[in-house]
Amino acid sequence: MKKVKVGIVGTGYTIGIAKQHVKAYKANEKCELIALFDKVEGRAKEWAEKQELKNVTICKTYEELLDMVDAVSICTSNDAHGELAIKALESGVNVLCEKPMSSKIEYAEEMVACAKKHPELINMIGFCYRGIPAIKYMKQIIDEGKIGRIFGFRQCLGGGRIANKTDVKLEWRMQEKYSGTGALADFGSHMIDLVDYLLKDTEGPITELTAFSTISIPERNKIDEEGMGAVTNDDTTVFMTKLQNGAAGTYYSSRLGTRGHVLEIIGEGGMLIYEHEDKELKINLKEKDGGYNGRKEEVVPVPDELLEESKFHEEINEFIDNVINNKQSERDFARGLYIQQLLEALQTSANEKKTVIL
Repeated sequence: MKKVKVGIVGTGYTIGIAKQHVKAYKANEKCELIALFDKVEGRAKEWAEKQELKNVTICKTYEELLDMVDAVSICTSNDAHGELAIKALESGVNVLCEKPMSSKIEYAEEMVACAKKHPELINMIGFCYRGIPAIKYMKQIIDEGKIGRIFGFRQCLGGGRIANKTDVKLEWRMQEKYSGTGALADFGSHMIDLVDYLLKDTEGPITELTAFSTISIPERNKIDEEGMGAVTNDDTTVFMTKLQNGAAGTYYSSRLGTRGHVLEIIGEGGMLIYEHEDKELKINLKEKDGGYNGRKEEVVPVPDELLEESKFHEEINEFIDNVINNKQSERDFARGLYIQQLLEALQTSANEKKTVIL
């Protein structure tokens, strides 16, 4: 079988999400990673050496990369997603674009319009958290009706790296013109996608949103020059959503420290709890008309058929399979635009201090 030839644009200079794409592509026997491009001269070559990548062409231009590949992973700053994705599609290349879809809703709309003109190509947004085995198991239990009507939910997701005020400088993700929102875009995009993915089929879409944002560290040392620069997007956003059936939930997204990813779903028939253990769930079931009566939650392993090496492997495996089988993903650009619209509504809520009704 002919392997899918893949390229990556954007190798990064801090955490670099491209590392996760590399691991997953290298583990997939149906594709081969053959090309890299980064707009900063010399960065891609240095990065490839650190990742011990061999037989990979370091391209001088993005156009050179597109001429070589069947598919591309876009791992750049959010503001570049639109231009790069459109150029790839117009060059006949399938696209996996990191989330959030873009820094501005207008760019996301242009990406969707371009994708509609190229239905023969796969377009996908990297909502990889729904690939977590425990999350897929949650979805299965909810869809089977085991916990009945959903009453509410709680979710927490973030990271602690950026809490370091001394060593972590003013990166693109801290600047609204490059990132859009901050923690809301980075973590909130995953959380909104998960709740909608898990509950929309049974409880309906999100109908109301309220958000509160803060910038706790307002200045950072600049990267390429002396002095301090302003942080222009949120370090933390706390928000709430209500679903069509009345279920309501809270979300805590922060880049200044969390215990990990936690997601609780509470229904008339019990609770499902994910606490950053990808291969197990905590489950506390009850009679739908009764109480918990001292029942304790059980730790239940995820069924073997739902297991994946990682959420990134699940995402990349689907992308490559979709390219081979010419099958569009549920995580397509249209999905990315929908999540972007919800993020925009949350930003409006935070800025204008009001609840947004959809």
